[in-house]
Order: sequence, then C-alpha cells, then structure tokens
Amino acid sequence: MTDFRFSRTLLVAAVIAIIAGGGGYAIARSTASSPTLAASPPAAGAAGFSSSSLAQSIGRQAGTAMAGLAPQTVSLAQTRALSDQAPAGASVDKASNTITFTGTSVSFTVVAVPPGGPDMTFRVAGLTDPAIVVPRGARVTVQFINGDSDEAHGWLVTDERPPFSFGQPRVPSISGAFSGVIGDPTASGQGARTFTFRAGAAGTYQYICPMPGHAQMGMHGAFIVR
Repeated sequence: MTDFRFSRTLLVAAVIAIIAGGGGYAIARSTASSPTLAASPPAAGAAGFSSSSLAQSIGRQAGTAMAGLAPQTVSLAQTRALSDQAPAGASVDKASNTITFTGTSVSFTVVAVPPGGPDMTFRVAGLTDPAIVVPRGARVTVQFINGDSDEAHGWLVTDERPPFSFGQPRVPSISGAFSGVIGDPTASGQGARTFTFRAGAAGTYQYICPMPGHAQMGMHGAFIVR
C-alpha cells in the first residue's frame, strides 16, 4: 500500500521545483513507474488528507523557495495603501462589490492576502475579490503584490468557472493576463510585478490564484470584458 505521507512529500517537492524553475506550476499525471503526482489529490479523509492543508503547505514552501525573486518590491505601508486605493477612471461600487472601467486604458493594483485582511483573498480598491469590468480591447496594466507573509501567490485570468479543482489552470485565457508566482517578502518589502495585456474577446472570465488549491479555497473573482 502506498504511504500517503511519502506521496505528499514528493508532490510538494515536485510542485515547488516547477514553480521555482519556471514561474508557473504544473502537476504531472501519475505513471506506473513514478510516485503519484495527481492532478487532483486523494479524497478528503484518506490517511488524514486535507486539500486545504496540502495547498497551504505547497504555498508556504513555494513562498520560501521564491523569496526575493520578484522583479519589484513594495513596502508594507505602501501595500496597505495600494490595496485600498481606488483606480483612476474607475467606478467602485461597494454594494455590488464591482469595479467598472470605461476607458481604453485601465490600471489597477491587486494585493493577494492583504496585510490584516482575510486569508486566501484578493483586495482591489478596498474590496475583497471584486468583479472587475473592463471594455473590450482595453489596454490593462496590473500591479500585482503578494501581501502574504508566508505563502506564494499569483494572479491569472481564466475562462474556467467555479467550483475550481485542486489543480488550477497555469496558462491564461487572455494572452499576457498572468502575474507569475511571487514568493515571500524580504527586508526590502513585499514582492510585486507589473504587467500589461490587451482585453480580448468579450465574456465573463475569472481571475484566480494559480497556486494549487488556492482558487478552490476561494481565491478568485469575476473578470468581465464587455
């Protein structure tokens, strides 16, 4: 019988190696000659398995492995301020938890797990996991900051819908709509990356954290192009 603790250790190690090596991640399908690296983890309750605890274990180890590798850093004070800052040219509706842009040039900051905020959430303009509406063809610039102190996170737009599985998409459905994965903060500040993409075909997408299990735990929101 397979020792699940051994398989879990190998799964975490394999995912961390892929994240650190390529800025994304993948979970390989199992083969008869290799340990199980399943696209979906074993059922909850198997050998005490918890998908959320595995997701957090992977997130913590990836955070440590990727600390200091982000192309930008933002101070903790700036991170707090930017997580609440309303973007220029946007209408922020707290009642509907929606941010709507009407111009062809869109810019906003996304903070993953903001300081003092709920775990496994994004914060934009003071809202938690808001719907973000942009015009078709708009040039979208996103400043992504990992506000978490001990887990890796990213931001990616996908056409998949909730409920999400443990294995998340690692290729964006809109070209360029991906921050990459950012690790833990250092003495220099929180890791960050700024990237730009063009809003493509009209439709309702989801932005998610591409780390295994994070969208499954609620780290996602609507991204609407119209």
